[in-house]
Amino acid sequence: MRLRYVTRTPGGVITDSPSPGYDLATSPWVVAHGCDLLESPVSLGLKDVLLRAGGLVDVELPLPPASAMLWRVLVVITARASGLDEAEDKEEWQDRRCDLLGAGALDADAVEGYFAAHADRFDLFHPERPWMQDPRLRTECPKPSGVNKLAWGRTAGQNQVWLGGHHNDLAPRPLGAAEAAWHLLATLGNGPSGRCSARVVRGRNEANVTAGPLRGTVSYHPVGRTLFESLILNIPYPGDAERAHDLAPWERPDLDDPLGLPPAPEGPAAMLMGQARHAVLLEPSPDGSEVVDAWVTWARRERVETPLDPYLIYQPTKEGRLYARPADADRAVWRDLDALLRHGDTRGRRPNILDDCTQQSGVPAEILNGARLRGFGFDQDGQTRDRQWFAATTPEVLRWLAERDEEGTERVRTLRRIGLARASAEALGRRLDNACKDAWKAANSPGGGGPRTDTGSGPWARPAASRYWSRAEAAFWDIAHDRSTSGYTRGAAGPGNAFNLAALAAYDQVTGPYCERPRVARVVERFRSTLFDNWQPARAQKDTRTKEVGA
Repeated sequence: MRLRYVTRTPGGVITDSPSPGYDLATSPWVVAHGCDLLESPVSLGLKDVLLRAGGLVDVELPLPPASAMLWRVLVVITARASGLDEAEDKEEWQDRRCDLLGAGALDADAVEGYFAAHADRFDLFHPERPWMQDPRLRTECPKPSGVNKLAWGRTAGQNQVWLGGHHNDLAPRPLGAAEAAWHLLATLGNGPSGRCSARVVRGRNEANVTAGPLRGTVSYHPVGRTLFESLILNIPYPGDAERAHDLAPWERPDLDDPLGLPPAPEGPAAMLMGQARHAVLLEPSPDGSEVVDAWVTWARRERVETPLDPYLIYQPTKEGRLYARPADADRAVWRDLDALLRHGDTRGRRPNILDDCTQQSGVPAEILNGARLRGFGFDQDGQTRDRQWFAATTPEVLRWLAERDEEGTERVRTLRRIGLARASAEALGRRLDNACKDAWKAANSPGGGGPRTDTGSGPWARPAASRYWSRAEAAFWDIAHDRSTSGYTRGAAGPGNAFNLAALAAYDQVTGPYCERPRVARVVERFRSTLFDNWQPARAQKDTRTKEVGA
């Protein structure tokens, strides 16, 4: 029997209605794709996603930052239902995981048992323990934040309406219950720092919050042939954590003390789902189909040192401190591929989850040969600037993961080729950018044929970069898979002229329409030659290939 629900209305208070419910375990809110790609995607609840994981290819949410959090939710539940979080040591964990991958699906009784043991804990609008929310905000916050504060992409507060769609706080549009769950996850993972709605806890009034744990980062996940394989590959080794102490928020018997010292995460569940800096509470419509208001404020005042997130790339500061590599909407995922595949790369520390996605760690070769990498990113600063979110998936690349004791293998040669290709692509990208900017300035300066002195960077660099990087990506994958196209010669030790050709084509496309004037044409041709600095004649490429074969 459900509790009664108190809802606010402009005309007073209604207290005689049953509490609405939206059970995320059974209600359709996750977009799932079946193995038959011709079938339309379907919306499922969390329980059906896990029960049908062996017959699904993928799941997603319309918001990539919410998808990054959804994968963490599914990984925690999969670890529980599979028993992988109960292994005594690394060897037993790897053996169990190998057996699970061979089974191809989760045990249905174990999945049903987990959700039965946590009945009502997945209810988005439960009056006492709403999922991933804090019901105390109803009394601790002097006023709600508004539904626009929760919805990503909408304007809230005093921001101009035209910068974020036609939404304002005078007439906020409700969010559907499923959509509100997406925005809830995105806020818990990527919420901004700075001013927030005031919250008063035991007489302490605070109105500022720190950034969410995934804000401004790219989260990388192994993707198998089925969703089941993907979930198993995404489960991190729990180490010495005891299951009784490693609890997700919906598994805890009590809510955290906002003013107390948060417990240090002892295992994957607390690490993946217990690091939110924001406290959120949703107010549903009387029938539970929509969210009409929301509270978004701070969750904790004290901070503890947290372990490295298993899905992020980390790189060192000059002082040696590791920090998550920032997301960049202008930087495609393939440009980080060699850092993701290499073990102990000096430019960055690959996600820890990839250390356990190798044949050496017990993953069958047939699964690795079909496994890809997916990145969920959000290019944003620490506070209010949200530039762009994105999601990208590579081809099958996990078979190239470098292991600690490899030397002289075909995998190592492939990784060397990939590293050289990335370095060459980056170098030509910088050279193209400089050539476009310098040519524009020279063509528009008094000595170069134009009356202007303050020329800026000009209109050529950005469109040239857009054209170049799309061609460079195609050339990169040809090199990675050793295909003889895009200016790359099959079997070569390095990329040859593939990226030179891509840069030249982009440069000619953007500068060509301006070359009707002879003086501009001369300047354009002069800076065009800077793209040939590392041009390799055909014979030099052949000699390099011969040396590699001899080695």
